[in-house]
Amino acid sequence: MMLATARLAAIRAPTATAPRTAVALGGRRFLALQDTLKGKESVEEERYIRKMEHNAYLRRKAKEDAHAAEMEKNAEDTEFKSDSDAAIEELFGILAGTGDKISDMGIEKIAKWKLGKD
Repeated sequence: MMLATARLAAIRAPTATAPRTAVALGGRRFLALQDTLKGKESVEEERYIRKMEHNAYLRRKAKEDAHAAEMEKNAEDTEFKSDSDAAIEELFGILAGTGDKISDMGIEKIAKWKLGKD
């Protein structure tokens, strides 16, 4: 009987610990794989966040550039308008002195020609 018990214990001992050992080794491999995937996932998240921040910067920059260009154009238009008004007043003064008549469109064309914007 003692021999049967010893044999039974000898058979059960390796089979009882073998699954636990396999699970532990598989668990370690799984954890290592999980850590690797987590690292890759965080790198991809950081890359995605940087890309989104860069796209937001480009949109903001384009908006600022468009606004600056519009302000510059408005400043140029205002300057041209004031110069044009001065030239038109001068032409009306000359025409009033000579008694000649020119259409409003003709006067605007002459003013643009005089300012070199034609």
